[in-house]
This record gives sequence, C-alpha cells and structure tokens, in this order.
Amino acid sequence: MPPYDDLNLPGRTMLTSEGTVSRSTHLLKINGKHRLLTPVEAERLQDFPDGWTARKKLADGTVVEVSDKMRMFFMGNAPVTEIVRKIGAFVSEIENRTDC
Repeated sequence: MPPYDDLNLPGRTMLTSEGTVSRSTHLLKINGKHRLLTPVEAERLQDFPDGWTARKKLADGTVVEVSDKMRMFFMGNAPVTEIVRKIGAFVSEIENRTDC
C-alpha cells in the first residue's frame, strides 16, 4: 500500500481507527505536503452530507458537538450509502421479478 492516497483513484476502505495515525490511515499528498482527511472529506467519501456527523443527540435530548476523532470513527464504521442504495435496488428488482 502506498504511503499516501492518489486523489485520482477511488478512496480506500475507511476504518474505525481513522481518527488516529497508523499504516492504514488515509494520508493525502497535495502540493508536496502531507495531511490527513478532514471529517467532511470522510463524510463525502462515504456519501454522507457535509456535517452529518458534527452533532449528536444525547439520551436527555441535548444536542452536543462531536469531536473530529469521533466523527472519523463514525465514518469508519459506516457503509458507503450509495452502495447500500444500489444493493437495495438490486434486491428489490430480484424480488419483483415474475420469471422466477
């Protein structure tokens, strides 16, 4: 695995450890400088709206800000929503077939 992600290729699988630095961390090299993904970039890779993980509601109904590390954990634990939609549509198509 190369040390940094190629921006011209699809993103690799995100892990729940994205908020830390390890050999599987998504590292970008832009204009000769290295940096980590931002939470918004992680949301985009997983096909979530910008800011989707920025806040959470506690059991008492209070809404609180979420740390960047926790936001990256959320995205590492999430499916790519567009792929889930496509799988769901395919399953629905199979269930609705009349030739089976």
